[in-house]
Amino acid sequence: MNPDKARSQAVQEQPDSMRLGREGPEITRLGLGTWAIGGPYEYGWGPVDDAVSVRTVLHAVDRGLNWLDTAPAYGCGHSEEVVGSALRQLGPGERPLVFTKCGRVWDTRDPGKVVSDLRPSSIRQECEASLKRLGVERIDLYQVHRPDTRTGTPIEDSWATLGELVDEGKVRWIGLSNVDRELLDRCEAVRHVDSLQPSLSLLDRRSLPLLDWCLEHGTGVIAYSPLASGLLTGAFDRERVENLAPDDWRRRSAKFAEPALTRKLAVVDALRTIAASLGHTVSELALAWVLSRPGVSGAIVGARLPRQVDGWVGAAGLSLTDDTLRTIEAAAVAQ
Repeated sequence: MNPDKARSQAVQEQPDSMRLGREGPEITRLGLGTWAIGGPYEYGWGPVDDAVSVRTVLHAVDRGLNWLDTAPAYGCGHSEEVVGSALRQLGPGERPLVFTKCGRVWDTRDPGKVVSDLRPSSIRQECEASLKRLGVERIDLYQVHRPDTRTGTPIEDSWATLGELVDEGKVRWIGLSNVDRELLDRCEAVRHVDSLQPSLSLLDRRSLPLLDWCLEHGTGVIAYSPLASGLLTGAFDRERVENLAPDDWRRRSAKFAEPALTRKLAVVDALRTIAASLGHTVSELALAWVLSRPGVSGAIVGARLPRQVDGWVGAAGLSLTDDTLRTIEAAAVAQ
């Protein structure tokens, strides 16, 4: 079959924006993730250059992305500071929506280590600190980063505090990340859950059952790690994994160790063949698969360099046919 004809039968255009749930903002299908620009800490990604990080944020905005996702835990406040530096270079009408989180704090005596704390008083302190670091008057989406099993705080008390921050005008919408259906139900009983942020990729489908809950309740979904922390970029191989920086968290992760690594790299090889036949990159196929899941509003994609944004931003308007999606899924499952 003619390659151009094959591509036309496998690919169709889709809207490049979607409403986040029933009450949230209109967001582009892709947003910039800023975990990796946080710099050194317990779950850091190795060395960063803040000036380059600022240019990356600005480039993502220039390429049309209208939101970014950060968290105080990323570099113990550093990611938010870098994002704030970038925002100050943009006019009010140019600024993207800013999504950040709460519930992961650090001790100034051991600033590289983060722990969970969702006590109402801690959430309020975190919110004020994030507003200051980001240099904004209001956070667009404020999310519980992870459940708190350390302090014994009921999730209902934590969630009610986020609702109070909305009522006080410090936050516009509120969401949850890394939670199960039980916690979604408990929070929804207190106040509507505007968004869920789960890990979702071709290599990690554990959160797929939660999408039905979100569709039923009008909750938006912004998927994180849609490229499996770099494995689905198509640029990773065994040599690159072995040469990760000593302080890159992936060096200590079972996801990047055997026997999982061999299987995942085989999936990437299979996807690379499919992508080449369609005239797209592995990143674009992997992101298009995530965006095709019913209920997914958008996906958070990380970058430390402007050119990395260019490598995946084209997936925002890409929609794969059912046959192509089945081919991709079969390649991922077969390995």
